[in-house]
Amino acid sequence: MKKTFPFLLLMFAFISCCKEHEDASELDDGTIIGIDYRECASPYCGGWFIEVGGDTLRFLEVPGKTDIDFSSELDFPLPVELSWHKYGNDWSSIQDLIKVEEIWKD
Repeated sequence: MKKTFPFLLLMFAFISCCKEHEDASELDDGTIIGIDYRECASPYCGGWFIEVGGDTLRFLEVPGKTDIDFSSELDFPLPVELSWHKYGNDWSSIQDLIKVEEIWKD
């Protein structure tokens, strides 16, 4: 029994951290509505416009967890499910800028 418990605990931890993407109940519905074509010297320009919960927001970076090929031409609007949050660093003052952790076609 003493040898089995640590093995089971390790297996549980491994299985729980290796999900392909989060449970659908933990993801928000959204719609990618287009590309931000603005060019400026600031690192805050560019990215993609996305509607989430009635708000139009932007994200700059393509998350590692996605089934969307952002390097190809996308057909907008594109319904998606995503996990996201506001930035907690110097970028937090930019009201519409979000960090997308994962995003999947809906």
